[in-house]
Amino acid sequence: MPYLRTVIFTMDSNPVSNPRILVVLEDDSLFAILSYKLERQGFQVSRASDGIQALERMEQQYFELLLIDILIQKLDGFQVMREIQQREQVQEPGAMVVISAREDEDDILSAFRLGCVDYVTIPFSINVLIARLYNALKHVQHSPVRTG
Repeated sequence: MPYLRTVIFTMDSNPVSNPRILVVLEDDSLFAILSYKLERQGFQVSRASDGIQALERMEQQYFELLLIDILIQKLDGFQVMREIQQREQVQEPGAMVVISAREDEDDILSAFRLGCVDYVTIPFSINVLIARLYNALKHVQHSPVRTG
């Protein structure tokens, strides 16, 4: 069994201090691991377990990052990304990163067309995912400042 390596990135290299991230996942155990690792890196983690709940959370608060699985209930990840663009009351996140077990090129291209800055296939390394989230935060510094 491989050992866990420490993430080499620090908040000092992060363009956003204590970034708020909305993680949209149904899988409780994966969310528990992700939230633990993200909180240790200084992220403020919120969760939505389906598409409707994700949109409701984004109506209430601005998130620097949205980490969303395509395969979620009520509204899938693609539908959520479309709704973000169409609903005025939804605060568009600074950057969107998709995680999915779907590796189909059409799905990946659709996600990028809908505004995601990265697409990570499952299974993935938690440390590599965190590095990719730090990279996605580089898009946030050029985004408009939101309140909430």
